[in-house]
Amino acid sequence: MKKSIFFLFILLTQISLSQVKVGKWRDHFSYNDCLAVCEGNEKIYGATSAGVFWYNLSNGEIGKISRIHGLSDIDISNIEYSETNSVLAIGYENGNIDFVFKDRILNMPQIKEKAMPGSKRINGFTFNDNLILVSTDFGIVAIDLTREEIKDTYFIGEFGASIRVNRTVILGNDIFAATERGLLKAGLYDPLLIQPQQWVKQVGFSDPLAECKDVAVFGQSIIAAEANTEIQKDIVWAINGAAWVEVGSPYNTVSHVRAEPNNLIVTSQEGISVYAFLGSIPVIYSTYGDGYWQFRPDMAIPLESGKIAIADHYLGIVLGDAGGFTPIYPNGPISNRAFSIAASSDKVIISAGGYDGAYGSMWYPFTFYTFENQQWGSYEDGDNNDATRILFNPQNANEFYIASWGRGIFRFKDNRMINHYTPSNSTLESIYPNEPYCRISGIALDKGGNLWATNAGVAKPISVRKADGTWSSFPYASIINADRFSNLFYSPSGQLWLVLPGGGGFFVLDPGTNIESTSDDLYRKFKPTDRNGNSLPSDIYSIEFDSDGYLWIGTSEGVLISYNPEEVLDASKFEIQRVKIPDVVQGLAAYLLQTETVTSITVDGGNRKWFGTSRSGVFMQSSDGSKQLLHFNTQNSPLPSNSIIDIKVHPATGEVFIATEKGVVAYHGDATKPGDSFGNVYAYPNPVKPSFDGVISIVGLVENTTVKITDISGNLVFETKSQGGQATWDGKNINGNRVSTGVYLIFCSDSKGEQTAVSKLLFIR
Repeated sequence: MKKSIFFLFILLTQISLSQVKVGKWRDHFSYNDCLAVCEGNEKIYGATSAGVFWYNLSNGEIGKISRIHGLSDIDISNIEYSETNSVLAIGYENGNIDFVFKDRILNMPQIKEKAMPGSKRINGFTFNDNLILVSTDFGIVAIDLTREEIKDTYFIGEFGASIRVNRTVILGNDIFAATERGLLKAGLYDPLLIQPQQWVKQVGFSDPLAECKDVAVFGQSIIAAEANTEIQKDIVWAINGAAWVEVGSPYNTVSHVRAEPNNLIVTSQEGISVYAFLGSIPVIYSTYGDGYWQFRPDMAIPLESGKIAIADHYLGIVLGDAGGFTPIYPNGPISNRAFSIAASSDKVIISAGGYDGAYGSMWYPFTFYTFENQQWGSYEDGDNNDATRILFNPQNANEFYIASWGRGIFRFKDNRMINHYTPSNSTLESIYPNEPYCRISGIALDKGGNLWATNAGVAKPISVRKADGTWSSFPYASIINADRFSNLFYSPSGQLWLVLPGGGGFFVLDPGTNIESTSDDLYRKFKPTDRNGNSLPSDIYSIEFDSDGYLWIGTSEGVLISYNPEEVLDASKFEIQRVKIPDVVQGLAAYLLQTETVTSITVDGGNRKWFGTSRSGVFMQSSDGSKQLLHFNTQNSPLPSNSIIDIKVHPATGEVFIATEKGVVAYHGDATKPGDSFGNVYAYPNPVKPSFDGVISIVGLVENTTVKITDISGNLVFETKSQGGQATWDGKNINGNRVSTGVYLIFCSDSKGEQTAVSKLLFIR
């Protein structure tokens, strides 16, 4: 069945998504894929790999906690809430732990930092007053929360070996541990608990060697889930003293068992069974009802209200009962996958397809996300695959194109597909005869509104859809001598630049005035060399033209630049060179990012360069590249990963969208696209309230605007130059003191003094 849906995620209760302050961050993570859920402090908490979100049961408010808000890490593995301690415990795949209190976040990285073989994944938390038993992939770690220190570590495998502990529970004075070797029991107050022989295996599983996948307390019984490999089916047991009673084997694979005094819940991706008491006929849920084709629960817990809360891989937290279910999650993309970003004046689009290192299809559903009016929407088409490159039509802000690695080119207007270009209705070709497998690596629009495309692995690898709707293709395959391309760019001087991966350099084409004919075409294939003919890095990952028309090239060994890319077809004039920067240590010349693979380049409104790298995060350089202005990585910023996939700056807001291998975050920069003339010049926030501690933005400016701020008497308090179409002020006067309460005038003039604008700002101290 075809699933081609545009989702606009409107929440039950709106989270504030107003624009963040200049210099601040926000996450654009997906919170749909929920892996764990817990209840506490009148909230339901849901964990995703990138962060935690919560839903307030009393007022419907939704919030989220990620690295933006102070979490120490990414790749969350589990969460649990303690009402006694009023704390949310968060565990990570790498062994890291955060404890989120009302007014602070305590990080305990000792397990993460401990040098030891094997996995250190945190699988669960069990609270007993101020003692926390942490289940890990190697054993159990006891934490004293009051002293904020690790009390003991229990290696409970045979002869003290490491053993995966899935979860622990406490019943009376006993600890029960669900492990990969079965269910183990030990005394909670045993002074020799550190000795592995004190942990006694409980015999009762039908398969003595079976893993105990999960454990819970239901009344006075222990509930344990056995992974029986003999019958290839999980079995749930109730244990009361020496008696083992089979609750049932309702599902092939049980993911979790959870219980409260009035309900026992067994969860599988096949369904959810709710038992009122042992021996009762369970209420079974295998769908969320009409309108929800997704159903993939991972964990379900009973709530005090009698409802259940479900952690679902598609729908976040699903809350409900037999009367109906409601999915709950913060607004965001439907997944954290990202391949490329495009930004227009009022919209950001992120594609979620791709190809592997050998340029084979990933076979992800054709998916992209849109961000406009501070809301995310998502489009998903299950009949097509791998959305890659995105291209806005500069003549129509509501129209854009998306290339697919396998299904041609899609044209959209107002977020609705209006055309799908394939081998059946264009000159695009499939690499397989009579099959629709059409791989498009790049798309570009020229000044005449002609749509160009690079078509990988075929005889005529360049096609164009002319403005009149007709198509032509060009037989340059033997000259290009490459069956794959990584991207396509249209230069300010009217040339098409094809990036050839794997060290292939470039193929550049000038199609001439008659694009239907090859007779006036000029082209050149080359690898970068300097003016002396010496080879430069040719493994190219990204290129970008800046506002001066210069070409910036990201390679496996840093950044190259051409100051005359319009001369590319004349080898005697065209030049490429490395970007020299001063070496402040040695006093010698060095080259920009020469030890980095530069995966992405973008230019902000102030003509400054943003570089994404494969392993070192993001660099922002001055307009000529010589001075580093910012460097963000996972150690000094909320970036979830140092592996950067793409970067784009929203031209109207200056927000820098950064796609990483673990999701998208954004930094609010201080540069926007300048106007040709002064538009609606204004400052925000306005008024500036006493509690405001950020910078004030003045927008609607032209390039290199001189901004002077005076008090109402005309005394100058601040002067600056704009970055593109925006200037910023920290609220201090020329002496560095915060200004007094009053009305301030903002005088703006262009670099020639021909255009002026005036605005006002109320400052409250």
